Amino acid sequence: MDIANVYQHALTCYRAGKYEETLRILTDLKAAVRKWPRMLLLEAYVYRETKRPLSEIAVLRECLGQLELSQEDERAQAATAWSLLGAAYRTIGKQREAVEAFLRSADLERNPENARTECCNALFSASGIWDYRAADFRYLYDFYQRQFQHVTPYESVGYRHQRLRVGYISPDFRSHPVASLLYPLLKHHDKRKFEIYCYAANAKEDRVTEMLRAEADVWRCIAETSDAEAAEQIRQDEIDILFDLSVHTSDTRLSVLAYRPAGVQISGIGDVNSTGLPMVDYFLTDRYCAEDAEAMEAYFTEQPLCLPHSHFCYAPLKPMPKPNESAPCVRQGRITFGCFNHFGKVTDEMLSLWNCILQTVPDSRLILKHQLFDSEEGREFAIEKLERLGFSIDRVELRGFSAEYLQEYREIDIALDTYPYVGGMTSIEALYMGVPLVSLYGRRHGTRFGYSLLQNIGLGELAVPTTEAYAETAVMLAKDWELLDALHRTLRARMEQSPLMDGALYAREMEQLYERVCFVER
Repeated sequence: MDIANVYQHALTCYRAGKYEETLRILTDLKAAVRKWPRMLLLEAYVYRETKRPLSEIAVLRECLGQLELSQEDERAQAATAWSLLGAAYRTIGKQREAVEAFLRSADLERNPENARTECCNALFSASGIWDYRAADFRYLYDFYQRQFQHVTPYESVGYRHQRLRVGYISPDFRSHPVASLLYPLLKHHDKRKFEIYCYAANAKEDRVTEMLRAEADVWRCIAETSDAEAAEQIRQDEIDILFDLSVHTSDTRLSVLAYRPAGVQISGIGDVNSTGLPMVDYFLTDRYCAEDAEAMEAYFTEQPLCLPHSHFCYAPLKPMPKPNESAPCVRQGRITFGCFNHFGKVTDEMLSLWNCILQTVPDSRLILKHQLFDSEEGREFAIEKLERLGFSIDRVELRGFSAEYLQEYREIDIALDTYPYVGGMTSIEALYMGVPLVSLYGRRHGTRFGYSLLQNIGLGELAVPTTEAYAETAVMLAKDWELLDALHRTLRARMEQSPLMDGALYAREMEQLYERVCFVER
């Protein structure tokens, strides 16, 4: 057997999307070769594409056991393997293990940009750890900051143009939740007082890209531009305020801000936790998310930039089905709870709480929806977890990915939020589809998104600070079918008439903050 040619054939099949054929070839190859980590790494990629995280984790551990870190090429493979392992752990909700895997990957990386990406992955995963303390986050911030020790920031500058130049940088100027939260601001900016620059880091464009581009004064594509080159362009543009919209999410360009190319630098909207970078001056928040000033100081490296209502404004940029004219329980004769959040956010603690709610509400059921359930392995993993926590499986329905997922909200009476990594756009869409949300919040800023969301639409009583109150609120709501029916009929209108969808109000409040940080605080 010509090992190299057989492996190349497997790689060709993988790239063509012929995953089962790839696995067949690799199985034959493994029988002939006792040790070849590159082969195992390819097998892991196949499991990743076919949504089999448990198989992926097993083969990655086998791969890591074969790698010799003293050899440069195998060190690079180990960095990749640890990164894949972190992502697989995150998918199944093992966030603490994910953080450790991403940090191992960052330690092994020779490429500074890749190391920074792994640090971002670790920080993003840390949001889902129930008992993560401020000191734990500070450790991650310090680790992240060390990745920029060879970056020389520009000298601080304050342009204060009469028409302030505001730059927005993101990889998500496309059909993406961030676009729906940015569009109202771009649409309603006062162009007499503000000049809008967009630095688009997304390689793919769509109709939403064009909508955003139409609202900008200057549009620059930086998808293929290095961080240093992007920072130089921003410096040449003399940007007064640079706003990073991605923080530690996928394909972030937060590293550009490490060069401090703008006079004032802000982050937020795309994520709910601190950047950890001292070069970022402010983090956008609101009075509800930033209510605990002591926690804000403990968990953030930036100063909070606090809005009086909501720190985001929602505009649906895709066709939205009409909500129900009545609660599903009226038609079905029983209560249906639901959670469409990423299953990696669903901790054992929350599942145990949901099980108590189901047991208290007779004949109720729970619908969980995530692409993990598209694979048999993913379903078996979820079912094993549910059974271990005492669920009656016949009362739980697991649903995989579907393009028409919004229609499925018409079957849900009450949406149950996750914790500590609460829902974002999932919660917004549930409410917009007329489904009331029960949310748990803590001291950490990242746990309070649902609290802010509900306060802004006048339903703050559905956001609670304890697990006991969470269960009581869900049960209370489940027993009051008249109230549920009224909420399903009125929630969309309530949202549309609230600060959450008042683009003009949001833009005015944001612009007042921009003028304050440029002309008063600097």
